[in-house]
Amino acid sequence: MPKYVYPAVFSPEESGYSVLFPDLDGCYTCGDNLQDAIMMAEDVLAFYLYDEEKAGNTIPEPTPAERIEVSGKDFVNYIACDTREYAKLHNNRAVKKHLPSLNG
Repeated sequence: MPKYVYPAVFSPEESGYSVLFPDLDGCYTCGDNLQDAIMMAEDVLAFYLYDEEKAGNTIPEPTPAERIEVSGKDFVNYIACDTREYAKLHNNRAVKKHLPSLNG
């Protein structure tokens, strides 16, 4: 399944936002402002899930946002990604071509 939507916890910091995905161990990022944090969250989510797909790992079900507890100024926002599109953008491997020798 190449399309996913996961809840992310956004935490305001002195210079931007930190973002973590409670359902995905080790999946987190940050951004200089809210717009940057959302874009970074989309990218890290796609990278993480694509890597899990390639490894053949089970992708956990997302927790409904209303079940995620936050404190202070933290908030939950859903982030969507498409791992097929991510793969198209990031899997452009260079292809070596063998050219015939000019020396005969």
